[in-house]
Amino acid sequence: MPSSVKKKPDLERAYKFLLGMNFLFAILIISWIPRLSEVKKLLGLNNEVFGSLMGLGSIGSLVAYGSSGYVIERFGSKRVINISIVLMAISYGGITWTKSVPIFALINLFAAAGGSFLHIALSGLQTVIQKDLGRPIIPKMHGSFNTGFLIVILIGGVISPFISVRTHLTVISIIISPIFFYCATQLPSSRDFQMGEKPHLGLKFVKELIPRTQLEWLISLGLICATVIEIATNDWMAIYARETLNIPAGPHVIYFILFSLAMIIARWKFAAMLRRFGAVNLIHYGSIIGSIGYAIGIYGAFLMVETSPWLAFIAAGLGVLIGGFGIGGIQAIFIKVLGDKSGTSLNVALGRVYFVFTMYLFVIRLIISFLAERVSVAAALLVPAVLLLLTFRFAHLADEDEDLLK
Repeated sequence: MPSSVKKKPDLERAYKFLLGMNFLFAILIISWIPRLSEVKKLLGLNNEVFGSLMGLGSIGSLVAYGSSGYVIERFGSKRVINISIVLMAISYGGITWTKSVPIFALINLFAAAGGSFLHIALSGLQTVIQKDLGRPIIPKMHGSFNTGFLIVILIGGVISPFISVRTHLTVISIIISPIFFYCATQLPSSRDFQMGEKPHLGLKFVKELIPRTQLEWLISLGLICATVIEIATNDWMAIYARETLNIPAGPHVIYFILFSLAMIIARWKFAAMLRRFGAVNLIHYGSIIGSIGYAIGIYGAFLMVETSPWLAFIAAGLGVLIGGFGIGGIQAIFIKVLGDKSGTSLNVALGRVYFVFTMYLFVIRLIISFLAERVSVAAALLVPAVLLLLTFRFAHLADEDEDLLK
């Protein structure tokens, strides 16, 4: 490869635009999160059915993750990013304009597929550019995502009493899409096809849907244990705040804000914490402290809400703060280890890992939905807390990887 392709100014420019794209990614997919209780009412569904419908999006993710390695290697990250944005903008802009449950499920499936393709395309580019720059940038990408998350949650909390969820999501989709397209034009096409071994079609392609090494299986398990808490908080916190703690629309977004703030701090300070504590300790203690704090805060608030509503309000806030800070850079560590040790195309390895990740997630979402309806939302949120606690069992995968510290 010509040395000019690797000029650091070009890499720095790509790094800045990738930060912006992660920020925009969050705004596009998170805008409806604080308003899910309103979406549920529009459809007239109970917690179990609505949660199961949300889980059906996993089918779209399965298709995307299963084919993403081939699609990105064949057509390039930039094309995949642009098509994903179109799919997501149409889906999120239109999903609240239907009261038909089957149509809602189909649109949610397309939205999840678009988000999954975009996730793999961005992750692959970020990991390659991180290697060329010689410093950890993925945690800052996650931090940028969480910054977008925080801003869109704040906006949602302010406008939800005044603007319908339909208008809100439609306007967001129209505004964000062209900005995203522009950012994609600034990414280096030269890195689309430098991810290592090429994927195959036919039977070999089918085999590549499933992890081929023990490392890939363990990374997929570690990721699901570490990240379900973030996904479940996004899925259920609005309903928990509105229906369990009886917080009105608008102020109910405080828990999203606290959770996101904690993750932003942890991810932007990831490099400093990594140097001080090491990757293994970050996974080990982050998962244990985060899970216990989250569980005590969320379930404790549920037990206290009838007798001490203000104490319950505070307890839940502390719980999400501790949980968000605990998961901090865990996902970035696992992805970095996969990129360094998989020995194959990064896009293909990521696709395999997230393919089985999504199968796990589909089952876990069904369990959470069942518990939310049959027991309580607070009890359902103990599931991700328990999974986060189990993440410490995968800390050895980092194995004090010295390259993480560069």
